[in-house]
Amino acid sequence: MTTEEIKITGEFTPDPAVCRFVVSQPLLEDWTIFFNGPESSMASPLVDALFALEGIAAVRVSGSAVTITKNVLTPWPDLAPGIGRAIRESLQNDGSPISEAAIDKIRNQPTDSIEPTILQLFEEHINPALASHGGYVRLVKVEDRDVHVEMGGGCQGCSASQATLRHGIESAIREVAPQVRQVVDATDHAAGENPYYN
Repeated sequence: MTTEEIKITGEFTPDPAVCRFVVSQPLLEDWTIFFNGPESSMASPLVDALFALEGIAAVRVSGSAVTITKNVLTPWPDLAPGIGRAIRESLQNDGSPISEAAIDKIRNQPTDSIEPTILQLFEEHINPALASHGGYVRLVKVEDRDVHVEMGGGCQGCSASQATLRHGIESAIREVAPQVRQVVDATDHAAGENPYYN
């Protein structure tokens, strides 16, 4: 695949210092890895290329998405061309854009800490924020490395619930529990007083 064939779409997030870049091919399947500086790269070509750019503070790689935190005032449209080049060039090399050493570090993390970590996250951070909109999220179960959640109150059937789940709740879960494989929405969005899905 040539660099021209690799499509990248930038997505703004509620945090102006964070932007998500979705790539047209997988970068890291089954895992989420957060890199908080060049020293955390463990020789990952993609991460090394991104931290070589000025203003990159943190990188999170999951599936086909790269979520980048900047520490400069430069607007994202000005940073995006360099980020795009770094992503494309790292995918041209033989081998994975993320090193096996970085993957092994996550793979070897215990799974028994997932449930208490997420329960604490929901109680202390997520639900207080959702309560201002009349909503909440609860942990249904952790099965292997998959986390099943249910949204309720104002979040059940809300048209913005999927954005809240994927860009807010899931991102927060993956930050505190990177060994999570999938976040599954177990909500019945057709129920409730104002269902979005009928």
